[in-house]
Amino acid sequence: MQIRLPDGQIIDIPIVRYLWIALAALVLVAAGTSVYQVDANEEALVMRFGRHVETVGPGLQFKLPYPIDQVIKVPSRRVDVVQFGYRTRNGVRSAVLEEEASMLTGDLNIVLAGFDVQFSRERPDAFMFNVHDPVETLRDISQSVMREIMGDRASIPILTVGRSEIQTRARQIIQETVDRFEMGIRISEVNLIFTSPPEQVQSAFNDLNKAEQDAVRFLEEASREYQERVPRSRGQAERLVLEAEGFRERRVRTARGEADRFTSMLEAYSQAPDITRNRLYLEKLEKQLPALDEVIVVDEDLRSVLPLLNLGKTDK
Repeated sequence: MQIRLPDGQIIDIPIVRYLWIALAALVLVAAGTSVYQVDANEEALVMRFGRHVETVGPGLQFKLPYPIDQVIKVPSRRVDVVQFGYRTRNGVRSAVLEEEASMLTGDLNIVLAGFDVQFSRERPDAFMFNVHDPVETLRDISQSVMREIMGDRASIPILTVGRSEIQTRARQIIQETVDRFEMGIRISEVNLIFTSPPEQVQSAFNDLNKAEQDAVRFLEEASREYQERVPRSRGQAERLVLEAEGFRERRVRTARGEADRFTSMLEAYSQAPDITRNRLYLEKLEKQLPALDEVIVVDEDLRSVLPLLNLGKTDK
């Protein structure tokens, strides 16, 4: 190929050599765009003329040169966090967004609740193509779910003992919602970072919280006293019942013995009245005489037949 310059000079250009140079450059560019690296926490979506054809994992990968194939890398093995009602800086809570954190409870009170949602991109293709701006959609879903849960509960359980149940329920509903939308997201955790009443009613809530704590303490003390007194009272009642049963048994046996003795005496008296009468008389005297200081023996006319004797005493 020859080119004539303005001054009339003719220059020869080796066109074949330049064609080879251009072809070599094109091959190098194609080779450079056909090799790519996928990091350990990523998956790559291979797009061929804008259509998803495959998903590849970490490592050195190959594709058709640009612009035939393009690659979209998605951090599928990384856990990200979206925050609600607060923001952090260097891992420390730096600000509370009161408008975003304000929630209406089931008893028509306002509480401030800050929470976060931890998620990973379980299906990169669904995450990229099924929903426009999936992270923002996840934010909208999470706020809606948490406000619904707060609206079904009274303020006191939310502020005190209901945190664990709220976190579990929120995670379940958010996961069900993103699955229904086929967003390719897996919810790892929902953490309720803080719950507090608005500043305007903080003092009143503190008084209420103290009253509830006192009520719980009084209930525990009453329960403890109940546990101490009731078994002791039951033991005393059982002891009294056993003593009464023993007393009844003794009285019944004594009465039966007396009745049997009287019956045997009656039978003996029926068979020998004089002998039985004298025996009973003598047995009675035998019991009573030792208890007397003086004994006087008289006849039927009340005349003394013996000198006055001190039969209850012995000579020393």
